[in-house]
Amino acid sequence: MKNQFLILAIIFFVAIINAQQKPALPSVRGTTPLNTHSSSLITSSTYAVVVGISDYQDPAIPDLRFADKDAEIFANYLRSDAGGKLDQDHLRVLINQQATMAQFANALDWLWENCKEGDEAIIYFSGHGDVEKKSLSQPGFLLCWDAPAHVYMAGGAFALPMLQEVISTLSIQHNARVIVITDACHSGVLAGSSVGGAQATTANLARQYANEIKIMSCQPNEFSIEGEQWGGGRGAFSYHLIDGLYGLADFNDDQGVTLQELGRYLEDHVSTEVAPVSQVPIIVGNRNERLNSVNPKLVADIKSGKTNQSQMLFAINSKGIEDEVLLHADESIQKVYQQFKQSIQDKVFLAPANACADFYYNQLIQNPAMQRLHSTMKRNYAAALQDDAQQVMNRWLKTDIKEIYLSRKHRKEKYQLYPRYLERAAELLGSGHYMYKTLMSRSHLFEAYNIALTDFNFNPDVGQRAIKEFREALDWQPESPHVYWLMSRVFALNLLKADSSDYYGQKAIQMLPGWLLPYVSLAYVFHMKFKNSESVKEYLKAANLIDSNSTLVRDLWAAYYKSKFQYTLAEQNALKALEADSSNTYACVLLSDIYSNTKRMKQAEEICKRAIRLDSTYGGAWTQLGNIYAQSGKNVESENMYRRAFLLDSLDVNALIGLGIFHASQKKWNDAEREFLRIIQIDSTYDLAWDRLASLFNNTGRVKQAEEIYLKLIQKSPNENTLHYNLACLYSRQDQIEKGFASLENALKIGMSDYKDWLQQDPDLSQLRAHKEEWDAMMKKYFSDK
Repeated sequence: MKNQFLILAIIFFVAIINAQQKPALPSVRGTTPLNTHSSSLITSSTYAVVVGISDYQDPAIPDLRFADKDAEIFANYLRSDAGGKLDQDHLRVLINQQATMAQFANALDWLWENCKEGDEAIIYFSGHGDVEKKSLSQPGFLLCWDAPAHVYMAGGAFALPMLQEVISTLSIQHNARVIVITDACHSGVLAGSSVGGAQATTANLARQYANEIKIMSCQPNEFSIEGEQWGGGRGAFSYHLIDGLYGLADFNDDQGVTLQELGRYLEDHVSTEVAPVSQVPIIVGNRNERLNSVNPKLVADIKSGKTNQSQMLFAINSKGIEDEVLLHADESIQKVYQQFKQSIQDKVFLAPANACADFYYNQLIQNPAMQRLHSTMKRNYAAALQDDAQQVMNRWLKTDIKEIYLSRKHRKEKYQLYPRYLERAAELLGSGHYMYKTLMSRSHLFEAYNIALTDFNFNPDVGQRAIKEFREALDWQPESPHVYWLMSRVFALNLLKADSSDYYGQKAIQMLPGWLLPYVSLAYVFHMKFKNSESVKEYLKAANLIDSNSTLVRDLWAAYYKSKFQYTLAEQNALKALEADSSNTYACVLLSDIYSNTKRMKQAEEICKRAIRLDSTYGGAWTQLGNIYAQSGKNVESENMYRRAFLLDSLDVNALIGLGIFHASQKKWNDAEREFLRIIQIDSTYDLAWDRLASLFNNTGRVKQAEEIYLKLIQKSPNENTLHYNLACLYSRQDQIEKGFASLENALKIGMSDYKDWLQQDPDLSQLRAHKEEWDAMMKKYFSDK
């Protein structure tokens, strides 16, 4: 961790000859982006020395993580329009082994030689800072790449009085504006650790330049925080310093950043984002001083890049303070601390009671010797508790097919502990923390989803309990697209409320218009639950505009076309889905079903077995294999496959329907009826079970009951051609010719273009075919060449 007890940024504004500032000059290469501050007519320029050292020569000096990266990014800022467009004649950059003490001193000499009155000199140092011993004669050192590990006076370390002499010469003798940004880190055990070397260096720097304007990353008794969340690995202060200078600190939109605005921006962002660890930047000096000019388009682009970023609590790096605290802790405490860290790494959070992260944390938090680590432990423990849930939410945002196609059983196992983890994370941080409401909202979100996962069928009790938890989540965080998306699913699957499902799905879309998942989710439920082809097409077309190559979108197009008996288009989309993701089990099963419906049974079996090899827990693959075996006359194998699917999930009505249909085909009427009734008990809205039960009643002489079921189903789904066809078969068998032809024509109007041969051979239609004149007229009407 960066311990910037050296001042991270000290800005000196001196030697202003004329009280009136000269108007800003045109921006040219090497010209300062700040307002000029000299009465001279000579064009002012900016010169900068930027140093960043993470990899030290001496193995006894612990390497840093992001010091070199911070320096390189600051140098890139200076090269940009916003930073003055500095070229190689105005900028010296020394990274790692380039940054020897001799090269650093040489670069500072270059500043002396080139800076004239009215110019600006920038010195940026990111590396270690320390003292050998706590005394007035040792105000501190900046450790260059070739510094020795323990004897800084021997060379390789740049003494702070030397830095002061450079600054004084530039500012007083040359009348230049001097900006010193000292991002000096302390990580691991250095020579001055036992005497508070980093703290002493900071305090000495503060006293040394007490009468000048300065920007400091933190108070003398604080540590500066770094972590992966800031730009993929940066210091929190350095990261926000750059953002602020680019223009995000321009609070009054006057296209300029003052010292006061930058200070406010740093405090707002740094202090908030590292909480509950304390890091409060310090700004001292003329707060009305304008630091730079702002490009509105650049600011808009930066803000746009930050839009819709998922809010998350990240762990932070605390290696520096950790090493110092453990150096003075007894062995037993060190052991408990290591057990705590290992438990976090292993994700053993709340159980077992006497061997988990929570158990070790509660011991450590009571120990005064660990007090300086308490805030960091609290932060990192809370971050670990919410990490897995956050990763799931991130994968939802990316419409990750593996997360979305995860079986209901596996989702239940995976998500069941998330609510308590998230609640515990919120407890640790406290109600005043900026992530508290978010964590509480997510705790209720996963609680709601866990309730919904108990049953994906029509189940008002499950649905209402889940919706109650979702509303609790929205009370904590009203702007939550994840909640609206999941509410849309629950209203569709558990409550069968199409309008509400559409409403909440649209809410998610409005919040994140580029998020693919709500579109495909709405397409799915309108296809599976509401049989609304127009809505399915509308949402799939909208999904195409976002990502037409998405395997999920291709899957749903394939399922849609299959339901319309457009097998060529269905096959094309399923194949494209598999081209994009060869591990897509759902696409494999879809393709298998398409092959079996087009009499390619060998191919159907092969691709279905491939799906099972990819994921043996996916019940749909076992059910489809059962269908293939049933069509192939392999009765024993078929029944085994259906039972295998049912064992995977006893609430999977698709598995149970296959078993019922198989028993009906074997004329095991009692077994089939028991299974159809069991499905209806699980989900009374499952139309296929009612349809198969009606067929069973028809085959067992209960014609009136069968007709009643078909008529109710047709009233509910008038555009389902198979219902009209089955009713036509029933009427044909009862020699109700007029009703039979009327029902058959309804089926043909909806669409059965691929079923001419079937119609000519189906024994259930023999009574209608006996009326040859009427039959031929209907066949000519719906199957003519034109």
